[in-house]
Amino acid sequence: MASTPEPDATLGAFSAPTRSWFTGAFAAPTPAQVGAWESIASGEHTLVVAPTGSGKTLAAFLWALDQLLTGEEPTERSRRCRVLYISPLKALAADVQRNLRSPLVGVTRAAEETGTPVREVTVGVRTGDTPAGERRRFATHPPDIMITTPESLFLILTSGAREGLRGVQQVIVDEVHALAGTKRGAHLALSLERLDALLDRPAQRIGLSATVRPPESVARYLAGELSAAEHATPAAGTRTTRIVQPEGTRPGHRQLRIDVAVPVPDLSDIAAAAPAQATAPPENGAASIWSHVTERVVEEITSHSATIVFANSRRGAERLAARINEAHARRQGLGSDLDAGSAWAAEVPAQSGTALGLTDETGPAEIIARPHHGSMSRDERTATETALKNGTLPAVVATSSLELGIDMGAVDLVIQVGSPPSVASALQRIGRAGHQVGALSHGLVLPTHRGDLLAAATTSARARTGHIEATRTPTNPLDVLAQQIVAMCAVDDWTVTDLAALVRRATPFATLTDRVLTAVLDMLSG
Repeated sequence: MASTPEPDATLGAFSAPTRSWFTGAFAAPTPAQVGAWESIASGEHTLVVAPTGSGKTLAAFLWALDQLLTGEEPTERSRRCRVLYISPLKALAADVQRNLRSPLVGVTRAAEETGTPVREVTVGVRTGDTPAGERRRFATHPPDIMITTPESLFLILTSGAREGLRGVQQVIVDEVHALAGTKRGAHLALSLERLDALLDRPAQRIGLSATVRPPESVARYLAGELSAAEHATPAAGTRTTRIVQPEGTRPGHRQLRIDVAVPVPDLSDIAAAAPAQATAPPENGAASIWSHVTERVVEEITSHSATIVFANSRRGAERLAARINEAHARRQGLGSDLDAGSAWAAEVPAQSGTALGLTDETGPAEIIARPHHGSMSRDERTATETALKNGTLPAVVATSSLELGIDMGAVDLVIQVGSPPSVASALQRIGRAGHQVGALSHGLVLPTHRGDLLAAATTSARARTGHIEATRTPTNPLDVLAQQIVAMCAVDDWTVTDLAALVRRATPFATLTDRVLTAVLDMLSG
């Protein structure tokens, strides 16, 4: 890890309008931004490892935005798209699109004030939520910046729309730790090599992460492997990645407060702590932990400005949102007209309180929580995110759909119901609270059984010290390889030699043998 350059020297490399906007909007660049800009400006592959809320998105984008705004427009329309941003989540992709408006508008206004000519920079999104008409438009009118997901990139590369990617110069992979250790990441690694094969010169790759260990492993995944020709005549910086990790930081290092609270005095005797008002149905006549969990969650929501509650499943998020709204309605003395013999609304999937019949003579009960997960429509997710950000909705009950990198505004508390799936996940989720530079992230973990308590305590303790799980890149996942080979051969003719060379440049397939590759090809050919 190289020493961090001086902030003033780094900002001096930007155009005057960009410098003017940045210094007017921020007191100073963060160490992560200073290091990233110096590395990106030099053309090196770059992995930025810094805490949540340290400005990583602007660290990755600002150099490219400056070049796009002040540079010349490509003469060929198909080469207009110069920056490809890849997000592991559709919600994060939409969030980044919104967040790019501020620097684009700000730099443009600064340029107008000084009479400096700048281009209009366009931003497009291509995900599973994108309407068919917008998808078709990409092939003929690509934007300057394309925001997409690994799956949508794969589809673009396997269609005529790939012509719109021929001008790409930079690829930004956000939350790279969420991909590098999975088959999904192996799939993306092959897609990145397929993209490079389209280009006149390989694109610069920039990875962003708050929680990764060891960074060297993810850096290798990001850059890929040297080809045989590159081994013979290695160029300066070829297939290496500069790791920008500000001195003194560790995974998740920031102001962090994690509390683990048991919702009942004794998890082995839930019946002894029955609340005065039940907020969830009894299960087979036995006392349920969920009434206690719900009451604690409602207490926390009503005593904070904005809260994200994480559940570990989509069904759990739906049910918990419904229970929260039921409990809040009963606290207000509403919902008394529910039939005593009717089914509990919280036991009905896809109910979040809007159709619960929680009304009285004064009107409907206030909805204080709505669910959020990937199976919901884009309009529903966007409306929920907007309501939380602007303060009209006190809480959102989410799955991992809001875990990564998304700026949810003034969230001051994150509640995790059940133990977090991992230490890295705990850091990401709790990092949604206080998602600003230097802010405190406050998280509350509510275990639901004794085994859960042990896992929650261990995970929380490791999260406080930044001891996250090691990222291990999958080795030769053949199902992924088979899918990519079919896609490659559907749009191009390949010799076995050329195909093998491309595949082995992707780190997960660096050790793929000729024998195994031949077996996969034989299987596909029938």
